[in-house]
Amino acid sequence: MLGWQIFLHSVRMVFGNLKQVLQITVGPALIATIVIVGVFLALGIPLEALDDNAGELPPGVTAGSAFVFVVVLIAVMFVTMFWIAVSWHRFILLEEYPTGILPTFRFDRILAYFGRVLLLGILMMIAYIPMGLVAAVLGESLALLSIILVIVYTVFLVICFYRLSIILPAAAIGSPISLGDAWNNTTGIGGAILLLLLVAFLFQVLVQIAFTVLAIIPVLGVLLTVFFSTLILPMINVSILTTMYGVFIEKRALS
Repeated sequence: MLGWQIFLHSVRMVFGNLKQVLQITVGPALIATIVIVGVFLALGIPLEALDDNAGELPPGVTAGSAFVFVVVLIAVMFVTMFWIAVSWHRFILLEEYPTGILPTFRFDRILAYFGRVLLLGILMMIAYIPMGLVAAVLGESLALLSIILVIVYTVFLVICFYRLSIILPAAAIGSPISLGDAWNNTTGIGGAILLLLLVAFLFQVLVQIAFTVLAIIPVLGVLLTVFFSTLILPMINVSILTTMYGVFIEKRALS
């Protein structure tokens, strides 16, 4: 039941430190919002640009300005996510408490975190190539077999990703480990990770359903929905990686 224990520990970690969750997430999120709105206005993009039904660029908006906005939007989102993740890993693993309204912005750790996320992404894409070739060879004549193989292989790759993903908290705290170290220290836990992912998925589905229902309550329901979907659930996912690092690399006991 290791997967279940990791999940419970990660949930307790978040709910037991709600003050720090707010300190770590709210400030960066507000700064990101201000930057995005500022760029939006500076480029002269009208509000109609946000209309999903718009089939073309609004008058006065060039392809260049739209491209710049998208690039800035993506960059701000990634920097904000990694800033929050790095700060949370360091708070839990190093007891580096946030002070004031903003967590410490550690550019070197954020950059290291980004590099390892990129590395894992590239590895997963390369690892998926053989499955793509097999699916192409099987073709429509063996579509059912192809679908089954794709699902099984995807699950396998997700488990591999989580085994290797403990390099992320390691980068955040400035104690980098290699992919080999991550792999060797997580040998034999494939079943635990599968259970962990299943429980985490079901938990998020149930939470989303519950707060979709609560959303009918004026103001309070909407605030609770936003709070859980944008803060609590993402922080639980980050905490899972933090817990895995603590258990498999630092050999911490799950309390």
